[in-house]
Amino acid sequence: MTLSRKFEIEKFSREIDNSDDLAALSSIPKDLLVAWKQQQAASAWIVRQQSQGL
Repeated sequence: MTLSRKFEIEKFSREIDNSDDLAALSSIPKDLLVAWKQQQAASAWIVRQQSQGL
């Protein structure tokens, strides 16, 4: 992982730690779950395309 990505993670981690907005804090894992599943679907699509020789 690049240094800039590590700094970005630290920045957002501190924002999460300092937040007292429970609605925003509860939406973060839901948003991450959606992004993770979208990434999995995109990765699977790429693998299928490559296996079909496209």
